[in-house]
Amino acid sequence: MLNDKISISSLLDADSVLLVKDPNTSKELLITQLSALACKDLSAEDAKDILERVLKREQGITTTLDTGLSIPHCRVDELDSFKAALAVIPQGIKDPLTDNITIKVMFLFLSPSNPAFFQKHLQMLAELSEKFKDSFISKLTQAAAPQEIIKIIKE
Repeated sequence: MLNDKISISSLLDADSVLLVKDPNTSKELLITQLSALACKDLSAEDAKDILERVLKREQGITTTLDTGLSIPHCRVDELDSFKAALAVIPQGIKDPLTDNITIKVMFLFLSPSNPAFFQKHLQMLAELSEKFKDSFISKLTQAAAPQEIIKIIKE
């Protein structure tokens, strides 16, 4: 498994995707919701600790790209595999750390902090920035349901 590339689509299913319709949703609330989805099979204590680490990391420097993709993430000692959740925000929300970037898609992922996973962590970041270009994000924001979002990602 360590030599296999992690694919975005293998980490997501309809239950790990949010379609956000409220333009007043905050980045912090979205991170909280996505973290809960990504950590659903972890203990409540571990999930709370992970959320705090992701939020703290986001306070320092934004993980939002100019395409509108936000990638909150962290490496976690307690994990032995990747975890992820996705939010699509058709109307977009403001990134509080930037003046001119609107978040349209947020992909939260957690990776094992085991050094053997570090290259995969970097590959995931590269794959996300490569796949989530303007035209792809536009397709996602036109989706009507999480199942449709998953279908677009798997295409």
